[in-house]
Amino acid sequence: MFDLFLANLWQLFTPHVFAVVTAGLLLGLVFGALPGLSATMAVALLLPVTFAMKSDVAIALLVAAYIGGITGGLVSATLLRIPGTPSSVATTFDGYPLARKGEATKALATGMVASAVGGLLSLVVLVALAPVLSRFAIRFGAHEFASLTLAALMLVVVLARGKVVKGLISGTLGLAVATVGFAPIGAAQRFTFGSIDLLAGIGIVPFMVGLFAISEMIRQTIEPSVRIKPNFDVRGTGITIAEFVGNGWNMLRSAVIGILIGILPGIGGSASNLIAYGAARQGSKTPEKFGTGIVDGVYASETANNASVGGALLPLITLGIPGDGVTAVLIGGFTIHGIQPGPLLFRNEPDLVGMIYAAFFVATLLLLAFQLLTIRIFPRVLLVPRRFLLPALIVLMVVGTYASENRLFDVWVMLAFGVLGYGLEKYGFPLGPMVLGFVLGPIFETNLRRAIMFADGDLTSFVTRPISAVLILIALALLAHSVYAIVRGQPRRKDPAPM
Repeated sequence: MFDLFLANLWQLFTPHVFAVVTAGLLLGLVFGALPGLSATMAVALLLPVTFAMKSDVAIALLVAAYIGGITGGLVSATLLRIPGTPSSVATTFDGYPLARKGEATKALATGMVASAVGGLLSLVVLVALAPVLSRFAIRFGAHEFASLTLAALMLVVVLARGKVVKGLISGTLGLAVATVGFAPIGAAQRFTFGSIDLLAGIGIVPFMVGLFAISEMIRQTIEPSVRIKPNFDVRGTGITIAEFVGNGWNMLRSAVIGILIGILPGIGGSASNLIAYGAARQGSKTPEKFGTGIVDGVYASETANNASVGGALLPLITLGIPGDGVTAVLIGGFTIHGIQPGPLLFRNEPDLVGMIYAAFFVATLLLLAFQLLTIRIFPRVLLVPRRFLLPALIVLMVVGTYASENRLFDVWVMLAFGVLGYGLEKYGFPLGPMVLGFVLGPIFETNLRRAIMFADGDLTSFVTRPISAVLILIALALLAHSVYAIVRGQPRRKDPAPM
């Protein structure tokens, strides 16, 4: 595979192919940065464009748009606390506070470098271990998915940042919101209150945009705040070698989480960034600094969400199974050109596989170079007067939310979650657990019910299957470690002084 990778790498630098890949990359970057739009929409928009292209150039274009879309979300997440894509939610936890300190350039550069590291690490795994990891992933059944999701949900306690009770309430609220609409198995109507619009459930775009973006707009409007001026006097990007090296293990761990989550169908970057952020906070010597503008949180989130791209491509090209929503759309690109992704792809279309690898590599480095060259432009968004910035952002959010499903109802949902998000944060309820519950709730419910049906109601099957048993032990270990950390962190009561 490495020889095919090198051969197609040279082909990518021909003027025509390079221009196509660059255009796809920039389009994905724009879609990722704008609230309500996503990498999935960027790739779907480009599908008709690929009809007249050669198959290898078409797939390279789609892969570049995919990478651009995932990475682009960090810009609005860092500068405006608006996650451009669901995979950038955890970036808002520390990227935005860092930007509010006047270090927007450093926050952006940290996310850009972390994105490149995560992407390149996942590419190495994609090239070297694709068949092996995919054979392991295919052994995951309903029991294993349910146990894995349960382990991920244990991070609700970690994301609560010391507010355990409020974090659990927030996570439970996210799980409840995810149950609105038709049940995934049985198609029973739940919490629709006779509304036809609620039958389809709550979409992830209005949920995310409302919870983070609209709530921030309300805060900016109601609460007086000191205007922060970005520091443009820093040399280079503001990243220090000590911080980069010190986060080496953090990035490696986050990349592994992103790759493994990406491999598993249906989870993807929406959860991997939150899980990696929780793991980074759990393993940190200073967990209390997370959420205040620490670069460790940005490294974890952005490494994981870009690593999940390589992970999601693994089952696609080796088994023909999409790892997330974007790779599901990518299957359409293969179909347009009469190509069937799966085990035979390596034998029948080896050059195409090499082109995917080469496009991944070039797009990652090209995106990093472009972002670093323009890094001093993006923070100037913070200098735009609020009376101009807020209306423009609200228009973008309304248009993006409406365009996601072409439903005006989603705009009202977005506004409702904006008010809810503002109220929750005002009274100290963290939003991270709510997002985690919303994203993982349907996955957990679907696989739990399937597993119980397959086992005829025998719950012991969760511990008799080896992989499921190991994952349940990991979930219990995470819970025990979190509870221990909370108990240890509580101040001891002093004994009353003797009379």
